Amino acid sequence: MLIDFCRFAGVPRFEALFPLMPEGWARHFDRYEWTGAVELASNHIRVSDRFHHAPLDAFDPAVLTAPSVIVPYQGLAVNGWADTVAAGIFVTALNDYALQNWTSAKSRIAILVNPQDPAGSARQIHRHAADPRVAAVAVPLIPTMMGNIGWDPVYREAEAAGLPLIVHFSGVEGSYAGAPPLAGAPHTNALSRHILMPQLAESNLASLIFEGTFYRFPKLQVLFAGFGFKWLPSIIRRLDQEWRNFRSDMPWVKDRPSQRVLSNVWVSTYPVGEAAGPQGWLGEFSEQLLTRIVFASNAPIDGDDEAAAIATLGADWRDRLADNGAALTASRAEKEVAA
Repeated sequence: MLIDFCRFAGVPRFEALFPLMPEGWARHFDRYEWTGAVELASNHIRVSDRFHHAPLDAFDPAVLTAPSVIVPYQGLAVNGWADTVAAGIFVTALNDYALQNWTSAKSRIAILVNPQDPAGSARQIHRHAADPRVAAVAVPLIPTMMGNIGWDPVYREAEAAGLPLIVHFSGVEGSYAGAPPLAGAPHTNALSRHILMPQLAESNLASLIFEGTFYRFPKLQVLFAGFGFKWLPSIIRRLDQEWRNFRSDMPWVKDRPSQRVLSNVWVSTYPVGEAAGPQGWLGEFSEQLLTRIVFASNAPIDGDDEAAAIATLGADWRDRLADNGAALTASRAEKEVAA
């Protein structure tokens, strides 16, 4: 059975979070411009140009048929918040709500962190590090690239806990000041932004490798979910080529970038429709690189189920994705056994 590494859940009403906030902060958030924004927060992850999307129905973990990592998707959009203190309160309450309501024998959660507050985010991870209901850390992107040492407190705690990072766009990227920009200039339509989202994964992958993150944290695992995976061979070839040409500029990068990808980086199947016709692209992947792809449904938001993934990729991929998923969870499993 495949592990679903990115299954979304959200709260239908933000008021459900008020009991999990300090009283003063609950009053702070108790205004329509925020409670009514639950629809907008449900829209972002779709990268849609529609302004109205009803929130998802309340998530019931009993509906799951396969092991799943639940990502509280509404919290990903804090990367566009100007009030970073409020963002931290929101993320903390959403994590607590998720732990109380969305975990089961088949579901564990990816706890969210506030990317504008690395020290506070490190405390958030440490607080949940020993909780077996936690499977990963969900990291919203900001304009500070992931290889920047400012992220190190987050990486230090995640590595110590054996928790992989899950990086998924929120949909505000390229839309708001303060959110990560896309290359060139702001794009005026949702389709362009959606097409260009893999740029975020490519840019942050280059940053993680060339700024030495995986040397400082050699056991850290990073999953780029929701960006597809066919972009990976081309960026790896470019990374290796430029490293060979200019490695004297970065003496701290001691190995080919492709080696760091094979030891520390993962990508997901969603959207699997982009990978139709494997006979046309499979030759770009080495056997080793194929071990870095895991299943992610993105459900229930425009998602792929297991059957769709296997139908697109081929029956032999079922075992491949199952083995890859088991490998990605290995570091957390080792920590739990040790504890």
